[in-house]
Amino acid sequence: MSSNVVTERTFAETILANGGRLYRVGGCVRDTVRGIAPKDIDFCVVGMVKKNFKVLFPEADECGKSFPVFRLVIDGRPCEVAFARTERKVGSGYKGFKIASNPKITIEEDLFRRDTTVNSIAVDSLTGEMIDPFHGIQDIKNKILRATSQHFVDDPIRALRLAGQAARLDFAIDDETLILASGAADELGGEPAERVLTELTKVLNDAPAPARFFKVLVQSNLLPRVFEEIADLPADQFAIAMDRLDSVAKATSSPKLRFASLSLVMDHQSLYHWNSRMTLPGDWLTASVTASKIMTLLEVPEPEKIVAAIDTLRRGSLTVEEFDIISQAIKLHIPALGPFKALLNLVQDVVPAELKGKDIGEWLRQKHSKAITGVWEKMRLDNG
Repeated sequence: MSSNVVTERTFAETILANGGRLYRVGGCVRDTVRGIAPKDIDFCVVGMVKKNFKVLFPEADECGKSFPVFRLVIDGRPCEVAFARTERKVGSGYKGFKIASNPKITIEEDLFRRDTTVNSIAVDSLTGEMIDPFHGIQDIKNKILRATSQHFVDDPIRALRLAGQAARLDFAIDDETLILASGAADELGGEPAERVLTELTKVLNDAPAPARFFKVLVQSNLLPRVFEEIADLPADQFAIAMDRLDSVAKATSSPKLRFASLSLVMDHQSLYHWNSRMTLPGDWLTASVTASKIMTLLEVPEPEKIVAAIDTLRRGSLTVEEFDIISQAIKLHIPALGPFKALLNLVQDVVPAELKGKDIGEWLRQKHSKAITGVWEKMRLDNG
C-alpha cells in the first residue's frame, strides 16, 4: 500500500479488508452539508487497532499523544486520521479525561463525545451513508448550534469553540446550550493561555463577523474569564471596538489587522497586560501599538504629521497600506496615506553635502512636508 498513491477509496477498502471501517467526520462533513468545500478532511477509523494500521500504512506520521492520531496524504492532500474513541471526565480541565480507544467503539460512540450536533455527523467513505444520530443535518439547515450531550462542558474550552462557531458559521445558539456554556466559567479561567489564544486566532482568521465571538462570551458571562481586558471596557467603548472589528473584517482577513482594530480603544497598559497573560503574536502587538500611535498623531492631520506617520509606518510591522485599510474601514476621517507615500517616493532627496547627522533628518522632513502641502491644501478645499 505504501508504494502507491493513497486515495480515499483505496484507503477505505484497505481498512475494510482488515476488519475496519473509514468515515469522514467533523467540520469537513458539516461544511459539505452546507455546500461549502472543506478546507481540511478528517477521518475516523473504527474496528481496527493502531498496530495493524501502522503495518498497513507505514508512511503515516503518528502525532497523537493521548490517543491515536495519524497524518497521511490522501488524494494529494494532508489529512488527519484518528481512531474512534470515548472520553470520560475524571478531573478538571482539558487533561482531566480518561480516554478509551479500541476496535469495539462504534462511530456513534465517537460522535457522542463531540461538542455540537453540527460536528457530530459522519460519512461512510465507501458507501457515502450519512451517520447522524444527533440530528446535526437538521440543525445545519436551521442554522442552530446545539450541544451534542450534557458532556459538552467536560472540556471548558468548548464554550469558546461554541462562540467561535457562532461567529464563523453565523448560526444561532440553542438556549440550553448557552446555559451549558455558562457553566464552564470556573474551569475556563484555569485553562492554559495557549488554548484560549488558539480559539481567538481561529476566529480572527476565519470569521466574517468576528465580533460575534465576544458578544456570545458576554451572553454566557465568560468574557471576564478569558479576555478581561475587553471585559473591562466601558459599554460604549466595547460597542465601538466591536463595530470597528467587524468593519475591518469586511475589508481584510488579516488577523493582525483585525486584532489591531479591536485594540484601538484600549490603552497600551491594558494591551501589554493582555500580552503578559497570553503572549500574543508579536506582529499583532506591534501593529496594535503602532496603529494607536498613528491614530493619535493624526487626530488633527497636517503635512508634517502625515510625513511623520509615513516614516513611522515604513519602519514598523504595520505598513502604510495596512494602516489605510484600518483607518478607511472604521471611517476615522483620516486621509489615506498611500497617495502621500506615492508622492514622496517621487521626491528627489539629494542631501546638501554640508548637512550632517540630525540636520539631514530635519532637512528631509521639511522637504517632504513641503512636497505634500500643496496636495493637502487642495484636499482640504475639495472637502469643503
